[in-house]
Amino acid sequence: MTVRIGFIGAGGIAVSHLANLLRLPDAEVVALCDLAEERIDAARAAVGRKVGDGRTLDAVAYTDFRAMLRDERLDAVYLCLPPFAHGDPEEAVIAAGLPMLVEKPVAIDLPVAARVLACIRRAGVMAAAGYQLRYASYVDRARELLAGRQIGQVVVLRFGRTPGTPWYHRQDRSGGQLIEMATHQIDLLRALVGEVRTVYAAAATRINHLRQPDYDIFDANAMALTFENGAVGSFVNNFLAQEEAGPPAARGLHLFADGLTLSIGSTFRAVTADGVEEWPVEGDAMAAQDAAFVRAVAEGRPDLIRADYASAVRTLAVTVAGERAARGGRPVDVPGLLAGEVPDL
Repeated sequence: MTVRIGFIGAGGIAVSHLANLLRLPDAEVVALCDLAEERIDAARAAVGRKVGDGRTLDAVAYTDFRAMLRDERLDAVYLCLPPFAHGDPEEAVIAAGLPMLVEKPVAIDLPVAARVLACIRRAGVMAAAGYQLRYASYVDRARELLAGRQIGQVVVLRFGRTPGTPWYHRQDRSGGQLIEMATHQIDLLRALVGEVRTVYAAAATRINHLRQPDYDIFDANAMALTFENGAVGSFVNNFLAQEEAGPPAARGLHLFADGLTLSIGSTFRAVTADGVEEWPVEGDAMAAQDAAFVRAVAEGRPDLIRADYASAVRTLAVTVAGERAARGGRPVDVPGLLAGEVPDL
């Protein structure tokens, strides 16, 4: 079966998915929708450069996602939207009865995600989320090594610069670094360590607003986490790093378990009493995610999806808890937050 795919949103993240799908023999991108037609043209050109070999993206262009859903024969839809734009497009795809992959974060806050999740549950559609780190080459090996071991602590360090996308430095548009970007590491923690119970946080806007007066997201964040299994964690992230000479050396995820230390950055490194296991982090996790989604749709196998929409809502809840803890000056209980705002989870 060839899976006929439509896209809602044709920005940078869509280009990466489109290039992957163009390489898959069982996938055909037949429609692209974006409010700005010039973004569709730019996406076509960017995909051509990425894929090469003279392959082109032959897809009908739309500026109205409802028209695309009405007029095209589709088997699945990718939603590659800014955080503030989620909600109505997902509900329209669900109403059309189509499987979908929603790029992270699935919403800017929990009420929108709760509304979409309720629609998914009622309709019974397949819904994946764009957490590609779950498809990374090291995840299965990490889980094997962690199986049966008591996890004591995890430390995550993520540093960078603010993306140039105009909406990114606005809290009401992006949700901030934690919700929009560092969500990947939170999701990986949930996959490897377990569910988060409590989030304590301190955060501030210290430097970037000095050059951009409308910059109102945190550019420095520090969180402490407790997990349901009793493990504790620290997560430090910022948009302050000078990266001209490369990223800070300590960046990555470091996990300490009984008889095991894991470090995941540019390499995967596992230290046990038997020795050291280390190899480069290779392969394209997003390409693996796209291949799994296409196969899941073609074969009707949701079990191939490693991050579904409901799981993505749990990840969103942790990042929302981090934002609220920092702004409110008190810890936030994640299960309580979910029980109050996402009753269908």
